[in-house]
Amino acid sequence: MGRRRNRRGPLRRLRRATRGPRNAVLAAGIRVGKRLLAVLPLAAALAIGRTFGWLYYALVPSRRRQADRHLAMAFPDWTPARRRQVIRGMFLHAGASFAELAQWPALRGTDYVTVDGIEVMDAALDQGRGVIAITGHVGNWELLAAEMARRGYPVTVVARRVKDSRFEALVGELRHETGLVVLDRDSPTFAQDVRAELDRNRVVALLIDQDTRGAGVWVPFFGRPARTPPGAAVLALRKQAAVIAIFIERRPAGGHRITIRAIEPVDGRSRDRIVALTARMTEAIEAQIRHNPVEWVWWHERWRHQADDLGVRS
Repeated sequence: MGRRRNRRGPLRRLRRATRGPRNAVLAAGIRVGKRLLAVLPLAAALAIGRTFGWLYYALVPSRRRQADRHLAMAFPDWTPARRRQVIRGMFLHAGASFAELAQWPALRGTDYVTVDGIEVMDAALDQGRGVIAITGHVGNWELLAAEMARRGYPVTVVARRVKDSRFEALVGELRHETGLVVLDRDSPTFAQDVRAELDRNRVVALLIDQDTRGAGVWVPFFGRPARTPPGAAVLALRKQAAVIAIFIERRPAGGHRITIRAIEPVDGRSRDRIVALTARMTEAIEAQIRHNPVEWVWWHERWRHQADDLGVRS
């Protein structure tokens, strides 16, 4: 075991030392790949995107192992074969999603993405107090935001800056191309910025399915306590904003379908309401993942913090 640690030490130092050049090459490759995929027919772009996804699956075993561990936690009755099938599908979906974003200029204005429940969004906006739209890293969530903005809805997405400026530029280009307003979660003015967006009756979209390093509350997720960002619930309660859950998933015949439903308000004391509303939002995300597990990013460290270690009861 000691020798193994010694071997890992130099390898880890080498990876850190070469991270900058490796990221530069990867960012350049992504940019070239995006330009290539943008000019191809859609079917060819999707096929190449899935090939990229398969290569990632084949060449990055650490991601596969992480996804398998999390799937085993969420679905303990599944066989290893079923987990492998979902994991392969997840990587192929990720590759196809990249191709679709590259194809967005051609897809924009077509019926490639349909929406069910648009009346829920309209009713929420009609209240005039802004809308909190919660979703997760499930489906092609960037395409979801782009399509709603294309339809004329005032969408503001909350995101955390990518550490490497080259990747941040790539992500920023895509979001600005689709007409989205983006708020930096780590900005010192974030709190007042997001309140201002709600005061303008905009739709503020947050992904709340990760165990982040900021504030967190413990709510059930796949039968175990999961540390979850409470910001969406806090904003909704303080601003009395309407809350919706919005998801996107692939249609069997091609393209995507967006579904929107209302999240009902909760009663109780301040702290209890924050936890209860966060739990209700997380329940909606879990239901979507159970419905279509292939399209969630299972390699995320969703249970990074362990409730048992912190004395939290499930």
